[in-house]
Amino acid sequence: MGGPYRATNLVIVITKADSSEYTIGVCEGLDIDLGYEGGAEPVYGSRTRKHSAGSKTVTFTLTRWFYADEFMEDLLLDLFDGEITFTLKGSLITNAGVPIANSSITITGCRLYRWRPRTGGADDIIGEEASGQGTDWVINVEPIPSP
Repeated sequence: MGGPYRATNLVIVITKADSSEYTIGVCEGLDIDLGYEGGAEPVYGSRTRKHSAGSKTVTFTLTRWFYADEFMEDLLLDLFDGEITFTLKGSLITNAGVPIANSSITITGCRLYRWRPRTGGADDIIGEEASGQGTDWVINVEPIPSP
């Protein structure tokens, strides 16, 4: 049985269209909302609704320390300001770097639609938060190896 995991166990990789990969360091949080357009809809001649699941919807918010990563200090700001499309992949690892639950999520066709600096008290570390949408997701589940 596993326990609770901290954001330090969260591995987030951003891959830009030119195949450049960036592993986000000092990630404070990643909120992902997956869904389908549609829902239960009435059908003519019937009192029973039918499910109508349409296209996928993906929204996400990523929060990290600002200027914490060497060579990609302003990555989220650049992605937002340059209107750059990217892929976002997230997974959990143990403190020893071993994947947890052998699963990850990949969100493709991502674009940031909102960016803001995050500040707090005088002694707090300044962070940045970016929110956006994706066009598709894949939940990757690998079989758990036999002991």
